[in-house]
Amino acid sequence: MLFIMAQICGAIGIGIAITSMLYKTKEKIIMSQIIANTLITIQYFLLNAISGGVLNVINTIRSVIFYCYKKKDKKPSLTFLIIFIVVTIIFGVISWQNIWSIMPIMCAIIYTYGLWQDNLKIMRICSAVVTFTLAIYSFIVMAYVGGLGLVGEGIASVAALVKYRSKK
Repeated sequence: MLFIMAQICGAIGIGIAITSMLYKTKEKIIMSQIIANTLITIQYFLLNAISGGVLNVINTIRSVIFYCYKKKDKKPSLTFLIIFIVVTIIFGVISWQNIWSIMPIMCAIIYTYGLWQDNLKIMRICSAVVTFTLAIYSFIVMAYVGGLGLVGEGIASVAALVKYRSKK
């Protein structure tokens, strides 16, 4: 029963995450990511993928803080970026389960950088790298629906890069 609930949470979360990459504004992307991260966090905990779950909690908190800054038309300071990277590493080590735990740690760091800066192109590139990597992690921890969805999210990130590319 927990396995099925996990797959449902993953499917809904990934569906929201996929559509988020197609939004034009950073605020809408971040708000969608907060909702998606919450559902994906539940999925990982239901599957006992502790590293992925713990790091998604940190990612959700990070997204809320970055969203609050963006709503005020401000950018979080470099200090916030460094704090979130350090916290990610610390909690990644604490929640370490096996060699695969490195994947959500690295993805959290890469995506934190992507959300921190203001360039949506870099954010989408980070998203593409992160989603394809987390898809592999998801398959390893049996988050199958989430893994398939992450592949879709990666494709959406690449599609958004193509759609919103600079016309030169």
